[in-house]
Amino acid sequence: MDKKPTIKTIAQLAGVSHVTVSHALRGYPDISTSMTEKIRNIAKEIGYTPNAFARSLSSNRPSSIGMIVPAMGAETIYNEVFENISAKAAGKGLSVLLGSCGRNIELEKTFCRIMCENRVGALLVSPVGSDVSHIKEICEGIVPLIFIGGKTGVEEENCITADYRQSGNLAVEHLAILGHRDIALFVYEPNNMTIRHKIEGYETAMKSLGLTPRVFWQGDSSDTFSAGKSLAKRLIDKKELPTAIWCASDLMAIGVIDALIEHGINIPGEVSVVGHDDLFLSGISLISLTTMTLPKAEIGRHALDIALSLMDEGNASQPHRVTVRPELIVRGSSGPLK
Repeated sequence: MDKKPTIKTIAQLAGVSHVTVSHALRGYPDISTSMTEKIRNIAKEIGYTPNAFARSLSSNRPSSIGMIVPAMGAETIYNEVFENISAKAAGKGLSVLLGSCGRNIELEKTFCRIMCENRVGALLVSPVGSDVSHIKEICEGIVPLIFIGGKTGVEEENCITADYRQSGNLAVEHLAILGHRDIALFVYEPNNMTIRHKIEGYETAMKSLGLTPRVFWQGDSSDTFSAGKSLAKRLIDKKELPTAIWCASDLMAIGVIDALIEHGINIPGEVSVVGHDDLFLSGISLISLTTMTLPKAEIGRHALDIALSLMDEGNASQPHRVTVRPELIVRGSSGPLK
């Protein structure tokens, strides 16, 4: 057939009304089993594909959810989180519209408007910053919002947050057990809630052990590899290099490792390095980075469960708050103080 087949095409071939076809394809009990089977066989033979948008209008149930993230790529955890959410959504007959805003607030606003215009059933947002007032201004009253990540807290009605204070505690505890006392934290701008919680967890753990916290700032989230490398070089030149370094991201930690190797400093014999995020690069044997991982599959499951619950009008007014906890993955970049 030249034209794309429609419900009317099936109705003509089956000799029934388009209403009968519609009911049969959607499994309505008022259509006999034999007629339903006949209609579905015709639909399969002619390659009929249901119009999800039209179906969502008629059923008053959206066929998609939206997701907006700061960035996609190997240097973020969002690839894995999106894949988990997308796969689980497909199992529920839902598609996921994705917007990657390149850490640009104006583009984040644009994607919010696009998601609202497309009437997604719920919108998952991992915001660029901790101030999400612009997102609420655009979306509230149009589409339910679910915030993901550590930049927002449990003050949000619907959120999946990470306990980044626990990350600091795990990093310091691990390095202290190895005998380290001079443990530094490397962080980068912007100074959002994720970074603040990592600092708080680190400082609390250091002070509880009677150790002096040392927090160093360098660069920003657009290039944490270069930030880590330049900061490590600066401390090497000043002869102020600690025996252990925890970095706020894996890429920052890999930048530190690169600088240490260039200066002939043994890892972990002279300096131990720990990261955060557990990117796929971190597990490569040449890097073998000790790091923190977040339960990405769990985040995806919770995100879809909350989205489906909010799409059910009976649960729209109920808050949904989940906190996930990081876990330590020990690899070759951390070792006993020598």
